[in-house]
Amino acid sequence: MEIDPKFAPFVPSTAAIARVSESLKGEKDREKLKEACQQFESILLAELWKKMNADARRISGRSDSDRAFGPLEDLAVEMSAEQLAREGGTGMWRMLYDSLVVQLERQEKEPR
Repeated sequence: MEIDPKFAPFVPSTAAIARVSESLKGEKDREKLKEACQQFESILLAELWKKMNADARRISGRSDSDRAFGPLEDLAVEMSAEQLAREGGTGMWRMLYDSLVVQLERQEKEPR
C-alpha cells in the first residue's frame, strides 16, 4: 500500500504508535494499582469498623447471636468503607500507592 506524500504527516510511524501504546498501558496499570490500593483500604476500614461494633456489643453485654440484621449491618459497613476509600479515605491508600507506583515505573523502564 502506498501512502500519498501529502498525507504522510498524518500517518503515525510504528515507533510513535509503540510509544503511545506503552504510555496508555502504563496509565492503565497505574489506574489498576490505584483501585487495588483503594480496595485494600476499604477492606481494612470495614474490618476495623466491624471489630469496633463487636467490641461495643460485647461491652454492652450483648452477643453476636443477638444481631437479627447482622449480615445487612456488615454489608452497610463494607459499602460505607468502600465509598469512603473511593473519596479519598484516610489517605492510607495513597501512601500504599505512592510506595508501589515506584516499583511499577521501574518495571516499565526495564527493557523487555
